[in-house]
Amino acid sequence: MRSFILATEKDTEKIATELAAVFRAGDCVGLSGELGAGKTTFVRYVVEAMGGDARIVSSPSYTLEHDYGLPLGVRMEHWDLYRVRELPDELREPPGPHVIRLLEWPERCPELENLITISCSFTVETDGSRRLKVSSHDDPSRLSRLHDGGVV
Repeated sequence: MRSFILATEKDTEKIATELAAVFRAGDCVGLSGELGAGKTTFVRYVVEAMGGDARIVSSPSYTLEHDYGLPLGVRMEHWDLYRVRELPDELREPPGPHVIRLLEWPERCPELENLITISCSFTVETDGSRRLKVSSHDDPSRLSRLHDGGVV
């Protein structure tokens, strides 16, 4: 597990860019944290770092899911499970070979636990900064590419 302090939005952009280089098609990334912790902002910077249009990224709170096209035929699914009472059928299987799936509020559907390859947990600190804890469940060495020292 790696831990990062995100004191500014620029810090969020930096770590999102670094993690975008770690994410790969077939990943299912869990994004946990209270409302306003920065999950959707993080997704916006990941999409931008992967060559997508960050301007179209918004929280899928009411639509449940947004798709973002990325270069090289990869598609990002951005799910918000905050209002979900049961696991949507589309999430019962791992993402396809050309899909990266980002899930806000994965803890709402415990059935997802075995499908998540990377977990990102956001906590709002008392000074307003964010702490991001990142864990890889399939290959912890993937996180070795991230900023040395564990703190941005």
